[in-house]
Amino acid sequence: MRKIIFLTNYKNIIPQRNHEIEGLNLKLLAEVLRANNFHCEEITINTFIEQLKEQENIEGVYFFYTSSQYPIYKSFILDILVQITLRGGILVPEIRHFLAHENKNFQELEKVRIGIRSPYGIPIGTYDEGVETLKKVSYPTVIKKYTGFRSRNVKLANNIEEGKKILSKMLENNFQLSLDGLYYIYRRFKNKEHYPKKFGKLIIQEFVPDLTHDWKILVLGDKCLGGKRYVRKNDFRASGSKLYEMEEDPPEIVLSFALKCKQQLNCPNVSLDISEKNGDLQLLEYQTMHFAILGGDPDYYFQKDQEIWHKREITKDIEYYMGIGIVDYIKNIE
Repeated sequence: MRKIIFLTNYKNIIPQRNHEIEGLNLKLLAEVLRANNFHCEEITINTFIEQLKEQENIEGVYFFYTSSQYPIYKSFILDILVQITLRGGILVPEIRHFLAHENKNFQELEKVRIGIRSPYGIPIGTYDEGVETLKKVSYPTVIKKYTGFRSRNVKLANNIEEGKKILSKMLENNFQLSLDGLYYIYRRFKNKEHYPKKFGKLIIQEFVPDLTHDWKILVLGDKCLGGKRYVRKNDFRASGSKLYEMEEDPPEIVLSFALKCKQQLNCPNVSLDISEKNGDLQLLEYQTMHFAILGGDPDYYFQKDQEIWHKREITKDIEYYMGIGIVDYIKNIE
């Protein structure tokens, strides 16, 4: 029998919805997995660490684990996840998906590597690199921080001067106001020609003009559900607009694109932001863990059977379908 451990956070949950304190129904998730011949255990990260010296062999054990919207705590979790893989544990999903959570910088690199159609984005790490990139792009262009949701930290630059101002506001000074920071300030000014003006993680991304909406699609296993999000008035962003339309069924071309993206990402479940313009579809952003469910409560999901999409009623909680996604994912990687 396969063994899977739910690795939970400081509140003994695996966050899922918009907030760090809202978690998955792990009881229901465990029921689904047990029905598919999994032995399930639940343990907090802190307890896992305390037991690490006496920890039994975890080689071949699956870990469905937590993430966090707080960068420093997420960094703490990463240390533990690396240790799990070094000891033979199997992360569900893979560690690259943890890195992609709340990290648009990593997502841009992944989309290029995997070959998913997307507006071209260039990650930059310093102000000077950003300015050089701004000299090469066409305008308007989108500039966004590596983290944030609901369109926070996403700006539109109409020319290079606007772009420079956005870079300056979004990037961070390369020193901190502390005793250590004072030393770095001294060292920086002593060697000021050798240090970048500012550091950070930003993406300078191709702008898709005249978008009226995008699609927020969840792919749970092989089931798609979601709806249309309209762009806010006098804005260019649909994310965070709260202008959801759940009555209109996603077109088959959107469903097929979403399912293909999920297969390319190779994960149990995923949330996708998909732009649609004149039949051209592109993946804007994705999350494979700790994603909000939806802006509304869908009544139906869509599933492809023998190349035909079928509309079916949602009769169970979302965790049930997510659990099936985890089961199918593990079967595939085995």
